[in-house]
Order: sequence, then structure tokens, then C-alpha cells
Amino acid sequence: MIVSNQNPNNVNHHIRYINEHKQAFDVEYFYPLDIFENFAEQIEDCTIECSCKLEQDKIYATRFNILFQDNYQQQFNSVLNFFRKVEARVDVKFDYQLIEQFLGNDFDFSKVLTIFTGIDLRNEFEDSRLKFWFIIKDYPEKVETAISIHGNSQDLRSLIFGNLLLVGFDFCFNGRSDIKLYPEIKRHEFELSNIQLQLGKLLSKPALELLKYSSALTVSLSRDKQEKTLHYHPLDPNEFIYNLRNDMANRVHNYYRNKSVNHVIVGFPERELITGSIKNLSLYYQMS
Repeated sequence: MIVSNQNPNNVNHHIRYINEHKQAFDVEYFYPLDIFENFAEQIEDCTIECSCKLEQDKIYATRFNILFQDNYQQQFNSVLNFFRKVEARVDVKFDYQLIEQFLGNDFDFSKVLTIFTGIDLRNEFEDSRLKFWFIIKDYPEKVETAISIHGNSQDLRSLIFGNLLLVGFDFCFNGRSDIKLYPEIKRHEFELSNIQLQLGKLLSKPALELLKYSSALTVSLSRDKQEKTLHYHPLDPNEFIYNLRNDMANRVHNYYRNKSVNHVIVGFPERELITGSIKNLSLYYQMS
């Protein structure tokens, strides 16, 4: 664990959340955690999201996201500057082709609801990555662009019920990049009978059952995997996570149970939910 030389009383609340997460989960230093922390410290209006990814008996806790609250074009440029600082290391070079293809030459930032960026750092350097997401609204041409880049999928189109789409990009330290699309179904939508009928054709019965305990469901679809990852926004995170019957998830959540958390998201593969044994999942805690 890295011990900071800063006076904790002088560290803003964004860094406090990160430092407390690092201490709780014994986070080691992985490049470029310090650059990310310096970046987060400079942003006034944002939300910090702390995350743990559980894979079988392993926990990956060097995962943090910054959710921006305004000035999206300006913040997008600041994120690019952060990425380029990370690329100052000679063995790091990101592939921007996919995100450039998505943005084109005339991207309209007035159609953006929010942007966020983050880090997912691992012991194996080549497994580390930076992340970037847009939530776009009433921007059908960019929805089509994103689907075209991702690969046209009838399941993907069938899951887009409203006028929103979350578009994400992974920038891996091994030079690989990827696009992920996350259709989101909100509670008022999946309570409609026509959408329930449509979802019944796309999601398993166990996946549908958990909708009644959630305010929203975001379905993650990546290009290299045909399987769905389900990201639930539980109404009662304590009960929801407990009922997954994953001891490691309960240990992680116990730390955050009494913290100042604004929103919790729980993600796992649909196939594991169907088999009744969830061993791989991600927990996200948006701090208030």
C-alpha cells in the first residue's frame, strides 16, 4: 500500500473517497494511479465512483471513475490531456481509431447527458486500461454510428427502447481498444406491458425476475463477446447483494454499507445468473 505524504485535512473529498477505498482494500500502486489522482483533484464538479471487480476468488480494486457534471466538451478535452500524460510512459500507446470514428468531425456535445472516464489497473501491466463513456440523448445518427462500429446486432437494437445510449471505449495498455454499448431500461419502461413482452424474448427468466428489485437495468454488449453482462441498479443494495450469495461481494459491500453512497450498480454475466452461481461480478459505488 502506498502511504501519501499529503495532509489528509488538505485532500479534497474526491481524493478522500479514493484514499479510503485504497486503504480498505489494500490497493497497491499501479501506473498511472498517481496521474489519475492528480487529475481527479483538479475537478470541482464531478462524482467519484469506486469499484471492485470480483473474478472467482480474486478481487481487483484499483478501479475508479470520474463522472463529470457539466462543460462536457471542455471536460472531454481535459480527459484527452489526462490520457496523453499517461502515454508519456514509453511503453504506453493508445489506439484512438474507434473513438475518432464515433466522434467524426462534427460531434454535437449538446446531445451529451454526461461523460465519464476511469481506470482499471491490474498487476499485469498489459491487462490495465483506461475507460471513457458518453451518454447520448436524442442523437439517432450517433446511435447508428455506434452500432455500425460495434457490429449490427438485432438483440442490441431490440434493447434500445428510449432515446438514450451509453457508449463506452476501453483503451488497453497493450494497444488494443474496444467499444461497448450499454442500452439502459429504466423502471418506468420495463413496467410497460409491450416492453415486458419484448424483454421476455431477449432476457432470461432470472434476469427478468431481478427487474422488480431495480430502478434500472443496463445491458453491456461488447464486440468480442456475444454474452450479455447485466448491470442492475438495485432499489435496496443491501438485500440485492446479499441475495446473490457471494461471500466476497458481501465483504466488499459491508465496507460501503454505511458510507456516503449516492448510487450502487451491480454487474454480472447473465449466464452465471442462469446457472445460479455468480462468481464474477462488479460493484460500483457512486459517492455523494
